[in-house]
Amino acid sequence: MLRRYETIFIVRADLQSDEITSLVDRYTGIIVDMDGKIVKIENWGKRRLAYPIEKRREGFYVRVDFVAQYKVVTEVERNFKIDDNILRFQTVKLSDKVDMEEVEREIADAQKREEEQKKEEARKREEEQKEEAVSEPVAEEVGVSEDPDSQDAKADDEEGAQETSPVETDEERAKEE
Repeated sequence: MLRRYETIFIVRADLQSDEITSLVDRYTGIIVDMDGKIVKIENWGKRRLAYPIEKRREGFYVRVDFVAQYKVVTEVERNFKIDDNILRFQTVKLSDKVDMEEVEREIADAQKREEEQKKEEARKREEEQKEEAVSEPVAEEVGVSEDPDSQDAKADDEEGAQETSPVETDEERAKEE
């Protein structure tokens, strides 16, 4: 008999993101291999623990919502107990009876929302890149001018700008006195 469960587990925070992803894939693979159905996977990210676990103060939280038989839960939890990268885990039964049509609709809706979020993020990134390109000032290239006289005039202007102003000389005199 299929039931709906959610498992929340905490992974060591010092792991690389690809290692965390492979752990999540491993445990969701166990569920799928044993004829379970993944409804949703949520990576809650790195968070501070309520109390130290194995002298660690932070962990990476993951929530997996799935439909399966009880034997799947026992197998996943057995693997959690063996894995040193898993700090804590908890599985909760959400419902005894599952309507698979409803679960399929929920999965499809979640996938649509995820695709829409990805499109929105991509659109925002494109807008930010356009804004950055427009707001960046065009840098003048020195020495590109074709007229050599204009280059000499620029050099004279730069030398004049380097001379001290009368205000600066008054301040220097005040310091010397």
